[in-house]
Amino acid sequence: MKPGLLIYIMVLTGFLSSAQPVDESALLRMLGNRNEQLFRTNDSALLVIYTKADSATRVQLLHLFSQHSTSSDDYIAARCLAWKGVMVIRSPFNEPDTATWLVQAVNRAVKSGDTRLMIQCFETYGDNCYGTGKPETALFYFLKSAELRQQLGSDCFYFRNVQHYGKLGELLYAMQEYEQAIPWLRSTVNMKSPPYHTHASVMNTLALTWQHSGQYDSALYWYNRSMETARASRDTVWEAIAAGNTGWLYFERQEYDKALPLLWKDYQININKEAANAGNTLHRIALIYLHRNKTDSALLLAKKGLAIVAAAPVVNPRYLRNACMAVSAVYRRSGPADSAYYYSDWYHHINDSLNQALARNRSDVVQTRLDFEKTSNRIHTLLEEKKAERIRRRLLLAGIVILLAVAWGYLRWQRQKFRMQRQLLLQRQALAETEMNNARSQLEAFARSTVEKNELISNLQEKLQQQNMQVNEELLNQQILTENDWLRFKDMFERAHPGFMNRLQQLAPGITTAELRYAALIKLNLGSKHIAAMLGIGADAVRKTKSRLRQRLQITAEDGLDEVIKNIGS
Repeated sequence: MKPGLLIYIMVLTGFLSSAQPVDESALLRMLGNRNEQLFRTNDSALLVIYTKADSATRVQLLHLFSQHSTSSDDYIAARCLAWKGVMVIRSPFNEPDTATWLVQAVNRAVKSGDTRLMIQCFETYGDNCYGTGKPETALFYFLKSAELRQQLGSDCFYFRNVQHYGKLGELLYAMQEYEQAIPWLRSTVNMKSPPYHTHASVMNTLALTWQHSGQYDSALYWYNRSMETARASRDTVWEAIAAGNTGWLYFERQEYDKALPLLWKDYQININKEAANAGNTLHRIALIYLHRNKTDSALLLAKKGLAIVAAAPVVNPRYLRNACMAVSAVYRRSGPADSAYYYSDWYHHINDSLNQALARNRSDVVQTRLDFEKTSNRIHTLLEEKKAERIRRRLLLAGIVILLAVAWGYLRWQRQKFRMQRQLLLQRQALAETEMNNARSQLEAFARSTVEKNELISNLQEKLQQQNMQVNEELLNQQILTENDWLRFKDMFERAHPGFMNRLQQLAPGITTAELRYAALIKLNLGSKHIAAMLGIGADAVRKTKSRLRQRLQITAEDGLDEVIKNIGS
């Protein structure tokens, strides 16, 4: 341990044996020291102090950080805010404002302009988002941190690169950004002395990324590396998971004799440890049995896999989708057809939900970037204004001639700044318009998909009725646009046509939810037949809704209701 680090720990931890309060001045010196070498040393010392402290002392530390988190010194304030967040994340404190502190820390760090401080705050906030179910925000801040770390070219803090590069690669993989994920995952496995379980899991994800990219040889290489690493650390769970994924690779290459023993190994080891993963593995085994025309065994295994993944404490929607697909495939081969349609419909419902969630996450990453740039620009604008004010004060002390010369240069600089800001604003407007068009395209695709599904279901019902068969009540329910469907539709619609519904409510006070839905579908150029199918109502109900809407908008019979609605918000 370095002498400086030891001295700081002795100064600040004297209370551990003597019940003395924390040395506040020593703490502030550690937090305020901007020296490149001492930055890492001080943070390492703070972690040691925090680890050794009892609960009362941790409360005392948290109080000191809170006290100085409003400092006029941006550097000190950001450090205190970040460490407040670190302490709460790593301790049993029940503080709902952790994210708020960390956002403030990010803003103060950006305002300070210190690269290492920005990295620390970005990563601390990213960790908070990663652990609280906000992967799109975590991804953005991990990317910003990684860019700055690469500029510095060294490890800087108590946080290790392996943690954040690994999380960054995992998040990119989850969002199906495979080409971007690969270099971060490779950087993680190439780092010195990471924990074995981290090595094995990251290697497994890297192999999955190569497999999704169609590079099977590279995927097989990293699956083998993952199994070897897990075996060396006696981690049977990850060894089995990597074996199962290797079996999946052979399955995709239709090398079923190689795939089957690996898949069974994964299932047998993890059924009592990682049951959901084991259930997911069963669907692949079932498909191999189906390929070999062992339909009874295939159906038994597929249903068992579905039951396992559905019974998990937290259901993995991808595993559930895979299980439904396998059961549907077996029923298509062996019958009955109704069961095949049922599980196929379930599969498509889950798959559509996953695709929509992925699209929303990608959209949220873009929004996070825009919000960050907006905040950063506002902070930089404030800094520039303060700088300009200082310049003006100095110029007042100078002579008239110098004042005029500098003022002319200052005005020219302001004009150039205005042009640049205007150009940046136009670029942002163009970007916003592009994103709005994309949202509209997604909305139109969603509507088309819903209409096509409704038409397919209607055709199936007509055929069943012609054959004097009882219409399946559950199939009828699928025609109706459920509340969850409406909420997803409304979210996409408001992004594609912002302000439409607020404007419509202003024009027609007291308008009902059913009338709002009808107006939104008219805005999408859907006909009465499709609207009735999507809303699950009859033609008479459509006409009544249309009549009430016409009365609310005070439209005469000669006026076209569709044209009026389509022009709202245009």
